[in-house]
Amino acid sequence: MAKSTYILVLMLSLTAFHSAIAQRENSSPSDFNRAFLYDLSSPVYGEYEVAVGSNEATIFLKLTQRTNTININRMHYEVRENYEADDVIRSADLNESHFIKQKENSSYYRFEIPVSDESHYVFVFIEGVSAGANFNYRYDISLNNDQNFPLTDLIVMEAEEEIPVFTSSIPNNASFRVVSVYGEDSLNAYLYYYSHEFPPNLPPMAETGADIQKSLKIDTILSVQLNQSLSFENEGLYFCQLDTTSLSGISFRISSKYYPRFVTPEALIAPLRYISTSEEMENLTESDEAKAALDRYWIKVTRSQERAKDVIRNYFRQVTNANILFTTYKEGWKTGQGMVYVLFGPPDEVYSTGAEERWIYNSENDLMENLAFTFVKVRNIFTTRHYNLLRDEEYRKFWYRNIDLWRKGRKQI
Repeated sequence: MAKSTYILVLMLSLTAFHSAIAQRENSSPSDFNRAFLYDLSSPVYGEYEVAVGSNEATIFLKLTQRTNTININRMHYEVRENYEADDVIRSADLNESHFIKQKENSSYYRFEIPVSDESHYVFVFIEGVSAGANFNYRYDISLNNDQNFPLTDLIVMEAEEEIPVFTSSIPNNASFRVVSVYGEDSLNAYLYYYSHEFPPNLPPMAETGADIQKSLKIDTILSVQLNQSLSFENEGLYFCQLDTTSLSGISFRISSKYYPRFVTPEALIAPLRYISTSEEMENLTESDEAKAALDRYWIKVTRSQERAKDVIRNYFRQVTNANILFTTYKEGWKTGQGMVYVLFGPPDEVYSTGAEERWIYNSENDLMENLAFTFVKVRNIFTTRHYNLLRDEEYRKFWYRNIDLWRKGRKQI
């Protein structure tokens, strides 16, 4: 979209949104259904990155329009102490002055906000019309130190442009930079590399999760200068910080150029553990011929070559989408949210309180009506977006019934 067109769109009348705005203003932030976050067919896909200084935060926002029939009528933000607070600490509209650039169908914005001890949450609202229907999206940014390790002013930037890399995964050998938004470019930073293979999440009826990790072995420590072009061959987790005595830094993963897709037989085996028995996984992982083992697996599970093709296509589309949506310090399909997303698809309703996120599935072939999963936010030095799935034995009957649908080729998402 040309800049002039952007300005015109921004200045359109707000009349069509009065009812939607009134509904939002009369309800608590925790009552706001944010299911659009995980719906990859929604008209707008929003991503953000945050750099925090001593008394100010800089927020970078990327909005990708998925159709040509979208008018964004208003963008604004509110700063609140918590989800229950009636008082808004600060609010402002986003306008032309915050616009950075247009790149293909994505628009980039940058804005700064003063922060205080009470500035725990920034809610960014995007209001518009797509194909004649109003939409009102809200992106929640947590600055709360009770939920996060101290936030950093480091940002992973594209190599040639002053816009962040908005994904947590960078293709190996691709160039990028690490910059300090509030610091000096001449500074050196410490970069830690972990080749550790993080385990996938366990099902919700398991007694414990798979995220218990007391320590990680550091494979390599490098000294890198800020704002200099970097690229890495080795796949895995990288963590960058200015002060080795602090708990503040920024992480990213280096992945195959094909990521978020998996294309090799070896890579395609691991995500099958969610719908496979232990014996089946053992046969797959111990085979010397991964491709042949996969072919035998699918024919045995689905009992039909045509059904196998459908299940493979549907299942690995879910795995790819989970990688797009949930990759942080580990691959998206391995996270608790990624696991539920792979098996059940995007939730019908999503509600957030800051401390937790609740997913609701209203109906599932009349077999799993009002199924709900609760994810609790946990402090993690590598990411501000880490959630643990609350476990309950009651999930067992839904879980295995759903796996049976997948294996019979009857699961439709």
